[in-house]
Amino acid sequence: MRGTARGTARPETSGRGRARGAVSARLAGVALLLAGILVVVAGTTVRSPTGYDASGPRLAPVAVGGLLVLLSVLLLVRTVVRPDTEHAELVAAMAQATHWPTPAALAVALVAYALLLEPLGFIVATTLFLPGASWLLGSRALLRDAAVGLGIGVVVFVAFTQYLGVYLPAGVTPIF
Repeated sequence: MRGTARGTARPETSGRGRARGAVSARLAGVALLLAGILVVVAGTTVRSPTGYDASGPRLAPVAVGGLLVLLSVLLLVRTVVRPDTEHAELVAAMAQATHWPTPAALAVALVAYALLLEPLGFIVATTLFLPGASWLLGSRALLRDAAVGLGIGVVVFVAFTQYLGVYLPAGVTPIF
């Protein structure tokens, strides 16, 4: 183990681990760059009901996509043009320490949430998803997590449908 500037211990990584970390960071940079470009292009196709409007509905996706492009370019510069071996070591150590079944299970839970959103409704789907995701991440307080899920589901549903005018599916809960 080797200490870092903050005094935390970090496992030693070999030259091969550093190379793998650099490749992982570069792949992430390319993926984020492509996603940012896609968001910018998709954002420019959003139509405004009032014609051209500088702060209309396309502002947020174009701004977020532009920021994503900028940050991904900075990541690529950091990993390709001026490689940072300490960063590569950190990425390799984090990849080695990651318990990959957890993010995979969360991805499956998120897909299930999206599929259940319309038939069950936002409140019920959220009430089921949040405690399940919390359990996957290590929480064992099921009743508390279910209460938080229900509370978040109701508050967000009411706020979005009643105050912001955004449609969220009611499903089996005949509210509003």
